[in-house]
Amino acid sequence: RVAFEALEASISKGNPGVLVTLITGLENASVERSWIEGSSIRGGELPEELAGLRGDMIRLLKKRGSILIGEHDRKSVFLEAVYPLPMLYIAGAGHIGRALARQAVLLDYEVTVIDDRQEYANRQNIPDADHIIVAPIGEAVIGIPKTQDTYIVIVTRGHRDDAAALRACIDSEIPYIGMIGSRKKVGLMREEFMAKGWATAEQFDRVHAPVGLDIGSRTVEEISVSIAAQLIKVRYMKYAGKSDHVTGIILAAGESSRMGKPKLFLPFGDKSMIEKVVINASWSLLDKIIVVTGAEEERMKKLLQDYHVEIVRNKRHRDGMLSSVQCGLQAISENTDAVMILLGDQPMISHAVIDGLIALSGRAGKGIILATYDGQRGHPLLFGRKYVDEIIGFSPDMILKDLLGNHPADIEEMETGQVEILMDIDNNQDYKEALKHHIKND
Repeated sequence: RVAFEALEASISKGNPGVLVTLITGLENASVERSWIEGSSIRGGELPEELAGLRGDMIRLLKKRGSILIGEHDRKSVFLEAVYPLPMLYIAGAGHIGRALARQAVLLDYEVTVIDDRQEYANRQNIPDADHIIVAPIGEAVIGIPKTQDTYIVIVTRGHRDDAAALRACIDSEIPYIGMIGSRKKVGLMREEFMAKGWATAEQFDRVHAPVGLDIGSRTVEEISVSIAAQLIKVRYMKYAGKSDHVTGIILAAGESSRMGKPKLFLPFGDKSMIEKVVINASWSLLDKIIVVTGAEEERMKKLLQDYHVEIVRNKRHRDGMLSSVQCGLQAISENTDAVMILLGDQPMISHAVIDGLIALSGRAGKGIILATYDGQRGHPLLFGRKYVDEIIGFSPDMILKDLLGNHPADIEEMETGQVEILMDIDNNQDYKEALKHHIKND
């Protein structure tokens, strides 16, 4: 009882954790339960008898699942990660907001609907919502908690309220912001936000707009289904122990000889260069991220310890970039269907470019997808599993571009409209220019 009371108290405050069940014996078994809050698991004090389970509990929190470990200190152990319900905020109590609230409650979201119209924001119109807020939409969105379990869908009655709601949350790092509207409307709003300094290109490109998966929906109910499906995809791909169908490999093993200092640790905005690359990849639809390091392995591990990435060391990093690609490919799981190669010195590649390549790979029927700008090829590069053994078998005198020469008919190009895909940072002048470009777009 004590464990479940502690669990309830933690969840009510929005704090996840792990419920530990220890079972002694089979006949007349005794059961002991403990609730361990996430903060204690990551760095706080654990009861002495559970200290040896810290690593398993950390991995479990990342996967959001449950596991029967087996024997620990002569006891059977069952661990279960428990999280508060994800919070969905729907800005707009019209037809779509009402239909989405009904869908989302069935999908185990804690649903709050926001509108400034009392005649819409009420229990008669929105009977399924957990909470209803009647207030100016922009002001209400400013006040909501913005955590990794916050999801916001903007479906208001017009451009003004859409913009107010988006301005109130666009600079947060929540996993999902979706906004309804035609591509033309979204494009005009993007221009407005950029021109008025309300958002950076990176921030706006993180918004799912037009909202929802493209399933050909037409009716209100169908649109709500498409939005709910996108919420499910983002929620479980990002936080629920997803499979590794598309793996991103970030190349971060070089010695930065032309820069004269370890360039990936240099500041780029409010983070280091390599952190920016990792964050952009983490916001994307990549299922798994591998960082290949070499010259600064320990420093890189320490810097990225709080990010959901796997770090592998290329012992042959001095042999060049191909050796790091091969090292990363040798670390992919058997579930990997496709691989994307990203450069650690391209911090301005947005998640929208990454997602665009992944989406095109599903439509194009081609094995190799290239990002381009004005006809010029750049990074990232996406290729299917069938090329992995070929690349691993490349001789040291070959380069990744040889793959393109070997399979020209397998290539599909994606025009990104973003010059950033051509910009990597090799020396101090490149770094200065990239910072200027970043500040200008900010």
